[in-house]
Amino acid sequence: MPLSRDSLRNDAFKDQMMNEAPGEMTLMDPEAFEASRQAILRKAEEFGELWVFGYGSLIWNPIVEVAEHRPARLDGYSRRFCVWAPIGRGSPECQGLWLGLDDGGSCDGVALRLPEGQWDAETLILWRREMISAVYRPNWLMLEMEGGARPACVFLANPEHDRYADVVAHEDKVRAIATAEGSLGTCRSYLYDLADGLAKHDLRDSYIEQLVTDVRAVAS
Repeated sequence: MPLSRDSLRNDAFKDQMMNEAPGEMTLMDPEAFEASRQAILRKAEEFGELWVFGYGSLIWNPIVEVAEHRPARLDGYSRRFCVWAPIGRGSPECQGLWLGLDDGGSCDGVALRLPEGQWDAETLILWRREMISAVYRPNWLMLEMEGGARPACVFLANPEHDRYADVVAHEDKVRAIATAEGSLGTCRSYLYDLADGLAKHDLRDSYIEQLVTDVRAVAS
């Protein structure tokens, strides 16, 4: 099943993740889920606009309605494959890796402005995509973009989560990304789609470029 607005609206995506490998995913507490969403919405009301930072699949497949895209930089965090994926892009026997934002450095990505008047509906879709198992922490952080710094919703890796991968050797990352596959496809296609998405926005990331080179060598 592809990740889509419909599969997020009707919870088919969540059900698929739960059924793909029973016991591998713990759902986020519903009250905490909604509280985190409402906290971001309250901040958006204060600022009068709602930007979301895309650093991974939100760049090439945002799914939510987007009124405006702008290249943006987040300081203090780096894009890393730092979340183990026993479902979706991997399996319990051959886990893949999801992207996250980890402490240190900076990250170039794409800021997505959600249409005014649609924040509630679009953030519900976004939360059902990003927050069903609490592997991320939504934060309100400043992005540098054309026209000056703006506050935005940013999904950081959650180091408290049991699938957070604190330290993974480069060769282990390469092997996992090159070989893992789940119901959403291969982990390597996730990497390649990211590289293509960055290129389309004239963005570069040496960490991703090295992984692409090394994963292609293993997967070929």
